[in-house]
Amino acid sequence: MSRKRFFGSIWLAAALCSSNASAEDTPAPAMEPAVAAPTDPRHVPKLNIRWDCGECERNDKVPPLIEQAYAEEAAENQARVSDSDVAEVAIVDIRQRPPGVRVMFGVMAGRDRLGLRVKYRDRVFEVSDTSANIVMGLNHLSASVGKSVFEELSTNASR
Repeated sequence: MSRKRFFGSIWLAAALCSSNASAEDTPAPAMEPAVAAPTDPRHVPKLNIRWDCGECERNDKVPPLIEQAYAEEAAENQARVSDSDVAEVAIVDIRQRPPGVRVMFGVMAGRDRLGLRVKYRDRVFEVSDTSANIVMGLNHLSASVGKSVFEELSTNASR
């Protein structure tokens, strides 16, 4: 198991444990079964990413990182990114702590944030993530929202 997968598994387990503690108070949402057969190749739309966050401080490395995580998640799930079908993605919220401040002050430096609004066909949804981790910065958040966009769009495509 690679280090990336190992630490990703640990992070996922921690996230699930922390969300389960609060989930006991709320009813679980109904799960929808997947419609597509696992042997059928799935297609997901390609992403057209633009900035729509007003006067935010833009980081040009974010859109390619989101696209990369999206494509990697598609490949990992035996899906192909379409050349013609397009989902419009707008970066609507971003906050990046300077790396030195993030490492020196950790949680006291606040949180990194990344929020997207995705429009695909007649559906509009938002995906976002935050982190106060001193090690993982905006690269981690870009990968996280890229994977979340894939999950949402692949669920939508299989319906």
